Amino acid sequence: MSAVSDLFTYSLLMAVSSFIAGLPPLWIISSNNHNYSYFPSFSISLPILLHLTSGLLLSTSLTIVLPEAIINIPYDTLISSSSLIGFQILLGFVLLYSIDTFSQKLNNNSIESNNSIDTDESDSYYSNTYSNHHYSNYTSKQLFTSVLTNSTTLGLLLHCITDGIILTSTILSQNNNNKDNKENTNLFIIIIALFLHKLPAAFSLTSILLNQQIDNLIILFHLFLFAISAPIGAWLSYFIYNIISSSSDNTTFDNTFILLFSTGAFIYVSFHTFISCHDHSTNNDIINTDDTITDKSSSNWNYFATIIGMIIPILVSLLHD
Repeated sequence: MSAVSDLFTYSLLMAVSSFIAGLPPLWIISSNNHNYSYFPSFSISLPILLHLTSGLLLSTSLTIVLPEAIINIPYDTLISSSSLIGFQILLGFVLLYSIDTFSQKLNNNSIESNNSIDTDESDSYYSNTYSNHHYSNYTSKQLFTSVLTNSTTLGLLLHCITDGIILTSTILSQNNNNKDNKENTNLFIIIIALFLHKLPAAFSLTSILLNQQIDNLIILFHLFLFAISAPIGAWLSYFIYNIISSSSDNTTFDNTFILLFSTGAFIYVSFHTFISCHDHSTNNDIINTDDTITDKSSSNWNYFATIIGMIIPILVSLLHD
């Protein structure tokens, strides 16, 4: 398939799967008259899935994405511009790191500005938003305001743009090279890793919003924006690439740059996910001192899930060598 058809297919699948992954908490809580006693038992497997994803992403970046980028660099380019390889990988890493950093600052500034709003108006708005769990009617302004005033949703939306950048750069790097069966398999692993990275995030978003007792319609709107944020980022980066490449005659350099840039971007997401996931689990182990046995058991399961996630890309890659 062409890059456009690949991007359309994977963007659609990512949007649909992300939206569906966020629905189960809403269904279960709503079907039990918003009895939150059902929620802990339902979400007990979420940390295991998060650790599995962190291991899968890290292993994919180091055992598939990085070697594949080096292998597909033309020999002449590899010899003549070897000093630029690390720089181009670092550029992809730094760009996504910068997007994450500035999105957090934007998120914090948004929360601070919203805190300065008149208290009576704020209380009136949130009482209407948080108290009812049936599907109320809201204006588009109220729906978008609910997103801008929710740090969890806003932060995830901005972060998802980086997933879209990785999706586009990965597809472009694969389509700009002659794909054999092994490369098709590697592309599939990379896409699956991105998908699995999104699913726990969608589940967590809905769970957090339910815990905040937000209206169902607003939760669905937040989930919808979350689902389409990565595809929007993917298409924006694709159009930017076309604009840049149309003004350049050096297609070899463009292809090499995309390969190395996507590698750096993927490495950032994998490291960021891995560190965030394990920092979170460490903090939980320290805080929940009353449930030491449970914490140790969950810690063991999280460890094994991480290792299994690391092994999967290696096994798949070896089977196709």
